[in-house]
Amino acid sequence: MKQFLILIGILASVLVAGQAQARDTPWYLGLKAGLMDAGPGVVDDAVNAGFDLGYRHNRYLSTEAELTTSVIDGETRGGRDWEVDTLSGFLALRSNTRVKLKGKVGISHVDSGGDDDLGLSYGIGVGFPAAGGLTEIEYTTIDYNNEDLDFFSIGMVFFY
Repeated sequence: MKQFLILIGILASVLVAGQAQARDTPWYLGLKAGLMDAGPGVVDDAVNAGFDLGYRHNRYLSTEAELTTSVIDGETRGGRDWEVDTLSGFLALRSNTRVKLKGKVGISHVDSGGDDDLGLSYGIGVGFPAAGGLTEIEYTTIDYNNEDLDFFSIGMVFFY
């Protein structure tokens, strides 16, 4: 877990330093964090953090890879700690306006304490320019073992 936090710190430093570069490539990188809700079997939601790597095909369409992991464990009704890691691939659509509306659909691999599954994932979001990038607030749901895993996140995306 500590290695992941160090990796996030390094990525954040690279993102901030990279803002001096030209923004004429289709690639973007983002950091995000939020609550991961596994439904009624969980008393306390986990807090996940991660990053996105994206490629803009045009003004509207992007392909994204997303990795998140629990930085604070949740708790189940039985009193056990609960954590989850996700690895997802999305096809994302953003509006071509100052405040960007976003929709995404894809596939996610979910690993929760050795119990892993592959499921359909989709989400919606809104983004607005801030701090040299795009601040995005998103809601993503993943079909995990015939239940929904919901991720409410906020993040920063930097376009290069």
